[in-house]
Amino acid sequence: MSELCRMVEVSSGLTRDGINVLKTKGVNTILSSIEMSDGIYDRADAWVTAGSNVHSLGLKWCVNLDLSTLYQGVIAEVGSDNRMFVRKAERAGFENVHKLFTVLAGADAAPDYVQIEIEMYNKLPGLSLSFEEQTRMINACINAAKAACPDSRVILATEESTDNEKAKKWYNRFQVSGGKAFDIISLKYTMNAETLYDLSCNMSDLSRRFGADILVDVSGQEDLSSADICLEDIDSAITIVPLEKGLGTVYSDRILMKANLVA
Repeated sequence: MSELCRMVEVSSGLTRDGINVLKTKGVNTILSSIEMSDGIYDRADAWVTAGSNVHSLGLKWCVNLDLSTLYQGVIAEVGSDNRMFVRKAERAGFENVHKLFTVLAGADAAPDYVQIEIEMYNKLPGLSLSFEEQTRMINACINAAKAACPDSRVILATEESTDNEKAKKWYNRFQVSGGKAFDIISLKYTMNAETLYDLSCNMSDLSRRFGADILVDVSGQEDLSSADICLEDIDSAITIVPLEKGLGTVYSDRILMKANLVA
């Protein structure tokens, strides 16, 4: 790829001036995590402003769907009845994502990317969801986002950045279980010289196996001085992913307080 995606995760309250500062540091994509809740589409003004600010500066916008609050509301209503929970959670996910993204699209603030964190479906309290049930809930969100914003690229984010067997097993099962098409795999990674080779192998295998672009998410890194590799090492690993499928890196704004991504 001619230019790596340099995405930074920021708070929802970031101002246009703050976004511009990040742009000067080499950022080309802003990631906002939206806490989904019932009726969020009626409270979307702040997100319309956020998306508009990002696009007005010539940057791309990624929306991470934080679905835990929405699903916990369903749990409070139906308890630990898996079948009822999945049915209502599917409906709640589709309705709220679709209506929110419809508002954003109508205001010319449609996200360029939509991200879903796949591990959260194993962490819902009091529930033990089958893989097929998890797939249905993920599909509902993908369908909703794509129906409202068909040009938004779908990111499925996983914590399995260095365990290729676990990662490829999940994505294989997702496809076999009727999972909807996705565009990008994001790998949450803690920078470590001992695991960089494993990360590189995982990126190469997943990109070839599933035809997906690969992001490396180091936003959990508290500071660069504690790592025994640097951002340039991550860039190098991404650029050698086969078929130019290495998309780029996700940083936190904490990292960028002390680092520039451009020379």
